[in-house]
Amino acid sequence: MGDPIMKGKAVPHMIGLFPLGMMSLFFLAPLAFMVVVSFYERDPLGFYKVAFVWDNYSKFFSSFYYVISLRSLWSASLGAVIVVLLAFPAMYIIVDMSRRWQLFWVILLLSLMCLSEVIIGFAWLILFSENSGIPKFLGWAGLWEDPRSLSPSFGAMMVGYVTLGFSLVALMFLPQLARRDRSIEEAALTLGTPPMRVFSKVILPNFKAGLISALVTMFVYFLGVFVMPTMLGRPQDWNMTVIITDKAVGDANMPLGAALSVVMLIFTLIIIGSLAYASRTREQGERS
Repeated sequence: MGDPIMKGKAVPHMIGLFPLGMMSLFFLAPLAFMVVVSFYERDPLGFYKVAFVWDNYSKFFSSFYYVISLRSLWSASLGAVIVVLLAFPAMYIIVDMSRRWQLFWVILLLSLMCLSEVIIGFAWLILFSENSGIPKFLGWAGLWEDPRSLSPSFGAMMVGYVTLGFSLVALMFLPQLARRDRSIEEAALTLGTPPMRVFSKVILPNFKAGLISALVTMFVYFLGVFVMPTMLGRPQDWNMTVIITDKAVGDANMPLGAALSVVMLIFTLIIIGSLAYASRTREQGERS
């Protein structure tokens, strides 16, 4: 028979061990193994030989991987900004609709989230194709004299990014926008402020934290996107995720793929940490 008070204190700690165990099993352990493999040496007859070399990390600083890394950061940043700029005003309009239309749009957005990345990619491939999609329709309507396929291209890849992230970001804003204090907007409109000025000067600043959170979420998400760049983008548009897969699986060079993954993970953590630090510093400055 133990002490009931001690048992009461032990239960929350035991419950807390479950997520810690799951985190260790499915995230920390594979990550630690990837870091170890990144120092191994490639074996042409297999995946790797046990060793401790820095060659895999030194290759990252060649111009090839350096350019691809910058390109990955650029495409992920641009995609995140476009998605947030489209999703926030869209959800702002939806939450002010009638209950029936709100339900319709929420179900539609949830349905979009159920579609896999491959299905979305194939759908855009068909729509961008020269013989059966948008180019053919524009040519038939006389709006394009020489229609041709719109993919692969950087624009087609961005369209795929937006399709992937729009429903996710829109639903992230749903509870925040639905619970907002509308009296501030009504007061500004009553004083004669134009609606667009109310949106930019009153609404956007109030949701600054949510907007930054959505931007960071989409940025990290798009850094790891694989299907859209390969299906809709050109080889010169491919991000680091595609290159890592190509090296690790295509060339059977697992140590190099692991080293590139570790470097990209470090870059991502540095960017997220910098944004979090800048946001906290600014909030402290505004309070003081």
